[in-house]
Amino acid sequence: MKSISLNITKAAQFLSEGAVKAYEPQVIAAQQALENGTCPGNDFLGWLHLPSSITPEFIAELQSVANTLREKCEVVVVAGIGGSYLGARAVIEALSNSFAWLVGDKKNPTVVFAGNNIGEDYLAELTSYLKDKKFGVINISKSGTTTETALAFRLLKKQCEDQRGKEEAKDVIVAITDAHKGAARAAATKEGYKTFVIPDNVGGRFSVLTPVGLLPIAVAGFDIKALVGGAADMEKATGKDVPFDQNPAAIYAAVRNALYAESGKKIEILVNYQPKLHYMSEWWKQLYGESEGKDGKGIFPASCDFTTDLHSMGQWIQEGERTIFETV
Repeated sequence: MKSISLNITKAAQFLSEGAVKAYEPQVIAAQQALENGTCPGNDFLGWLHLPSSITPEFIAELQSVANTLREKCEVVVVAGIGGSYLGARAVIEALSNSFAWLVGDKKNPTVVFAGNNIGEDYLAELTSYLKDKKFGVINISKSGTTTETALAFRLLKKQCEDQRGKEEAKDVIVAITDAHKGAARAAATKEGYKTFVIPDNVGGRFSVLTPVGLLPIAVAGFDIKALVGGAADMEKATGKDVPFDQNPAAIYAAVRNALYAESGKKIEILVNYQPKLHYMSEWWKQLYGESEGKDGKGIFPASCDFTTDLHSMGQWIQEGERTIFETV
């Protein structure tokens, strides 16, 4: 199977000769700091070798719970915000039929998302849609007190219990939360929900390969074993022992920093030509925005859906201020 590759030839025209290679020592030092846990945020480095740490037994446990939801639910609502939904939604929408919600082939439950906004219309329309549906809920919150998610879950829990009865609802509500503390953990223990743990050392934006992302993806009908296997392959391809010139992550980091420092390129636009990748871009923006937007500096992450956005943003991209670079 062909893996991801990186082509930087278009970017090179904006950089001095050898500029990318000049960043090799900094990139290597940054990677070593990650591996050694000596960098800022070193208590949240669980994502670094997460793919290779996932066991077949854990995947089987996730798949078993997903199968229960798939068998008992027409609709599964994923309640979460930020990293608690963006990664899962990015994968599900990228792999799904664009019109799956209209086709209704009954092979897979419909997966919808809540708890990522406080729009009263959204919640009212969602609860109305669910009135005649057998639905379940995956509630994702480490603390249980995040306003948007807590509000949505409170409504969904009551509706699920009213429609299915408290005992049956208990079988189709799953909590993904802290191992020991927090309102969500306390509620799950009290109600007897099946639970999975959000690892303490994995930040929300990196959590797609924890139960936060893997359970909804499995519920949607996709092969999480293959997904984790692909991630493990990329972990190897970008590992600390891979030479700089062969490491796509290292080269990408060097190019971005060189463009920022040498050419004043302070806005990166992630471009896709496939509408199903829209939420991949939304997830990417969170990954980079939360990671880099510190200390009054950092490249601003933006995105465009081409060719659609060429007819709205195209003029600015082509003839506006030359502070942007595109990653396609």
